[in-house]
Amino acid sequence: MARGEAFGFVEQHRLNEAIRAAEQQTGMHFPVYVGAVSGDMAAFAQAEGDRLSYLGPEVVLIAVDPARRGLQIVTSAAARRRLSDNSCALAALSMTTSFGLGDLVGGLVVGLRMLADAVAPPRQTYGRPAPTSSTVTDGV
Repeated sequence: MARGEAFGFVEQHRLNEAIRAAEQQTGMHFPVYVGAVSGDMAAFAQAEGDRLSYLGPEVVLIAVDPARRGLQIVTSAAARRRLSDNSCALAALSMTTSFGLGDLVGGLVVGLRMLADAVAPPRQTYGRPAPTSSTVTDGV
């Protein structure tokens, strides 16, 4: 790994594939921030999650500060309807276990899979069905 790079090529590829798979499976966005955070980790993650709202209504941010051993998962309001706090807590526990063993990328990959698997399908809104030839009458 070159100086200044968070991950090597293989690690970056694994992480990108996990993000892509989670997004494809759920239709949600899963940005991952890994780096130094100054100040309060929760406030930083919330501000970063708000900043990423341009991605769409359903965003789940994973923010990790390896030096501080900090982890935050922030969900947008729309994502919160499909992903429970308990599911986020279980994914966080799994990630921190891997992080503690020195496997940062492996923890993120497993956490992304767990979060994607826990996402409920989007709610369907059912409107009045469009008329078909069998439902249209001529006033009879």
